[in-house]
Amino acid sequence: MALEKIGPNKWRIKVCTRVKGIDYPIRKQELFEGTKTDAELRASEIVKAIRDRKESSLTVRTFSDILETYKTKKDKKSAPDLSRIAKLKKDLGHLQIEIFADKFEEYLEIVKNTNTVRRNPPNPATINRIVEMVRAAFNLAKKLDLVEKNPITPARFPKTKLKARDRYLDSAEQENLLNVIREHRPHILPLVEYSFLVPVRKGEMINLPKTAFNPFTNTIYVPDSKADIPIHKPVPEHMLHYFRNIPADCPYLFYRQDKNGKYYPLGDFRKAFKFCLKIAGLKDVRYHDTRHCAATNTYVTGTTEREIMDVAGWKTPMLSTYWHKNSLKSAQNYKFPVIKEKNGNGKQEKTGS
Repeated sequence: MALEKIGPNKWRIKVCTRVKGIDYPIRKQELFEGTKTDAELRASEIVKAIRDRKESSLTVRTFSDILETYKTKKDKKSAPDLSRIAKLKKDLGHLQIEIFADKFEEYLEIVKNTNTVRRNPPNPATINRIVEMVRAAFNLAKKLDLVEKNPITPARFPKTKLKARDRYLDSAEQENLLNVIREHRPHILPLVEYSFLVPVRKGEMINLPKTAFNPFTNTIYVPDSKADIPIHKPVPEHMLHYFRNIPADCPYLFYRQDKNGKYYPLGDFRKAFKFCLKIAGLKDVRYHDTRHCAATNTYVTGTTEREIMDVAGWKTPMLSTYWHKNSLKSAQNYKFPVIKEKNGNGKQEKTGS
């Protein structure tokens, strides 16, 4: 330990001590006011407190220990979370805590410069999700007194700026795509058609059981959403025939059928969707863009933002994110305030709409 005098009876106490079971030294600094003797006593107390606390707590030696604690304490069970945790544990789990930040920086640079399975550079949102999960894991470890500090600071690992997508398919493009799907990949037609009408997430819909549809309320119940809240989604009248006539021996709400007549959940239909987009001649379109279309069209018809939030599964008002920006249409629909003007006779008249 060391004492640094920084003023009259003011000291900076620097402590560095080793703890049994931990392969690296624990460091701590503290400002103290008092005599030198009192400062030395305080330094001894800090050393004792560190040793007592560390020896009585769960020892974490590697990032894998922190990830495991994070998964257990936060009860992470969703497929995306478990997949991300498994990937981080495989790539970084062996790293010692004291060198993690430096190695994590190098790791992020590799990720940023490595194309995905689609042969595209990783989306900035992907990088942000990795950093957010690692930062959250260290934050929890710090709260549980497993580490001294969180090395994943916002200053060192800032959030990557995102360019929001605003791809909107007009009615002609939607109809064209649905016709192509109807001819070439009809098994995905019900979900894609529904997605243009109601804001959904693909992952929440593709494995739903047939019982998720309530024929009395004409709604679909999603118990486990991305926002960790249950959601009821409405069914338009013209699609009721599909939901009420799913084969009796089919257990799935959206399904595909093999040559032998066996039913399967729809699963990830990315290839089928991309195939139909190519035939339809539509570029820069992703399935998630249907969420933009549904939110925009629903709002235009008069559905309130609160109702859209409930149906889409947003905890916060996100319509500004999913609303398709069209300044010309907004300008044409703009309502002017009523302004009182004087006419030639000196009388006021109302103008505007």
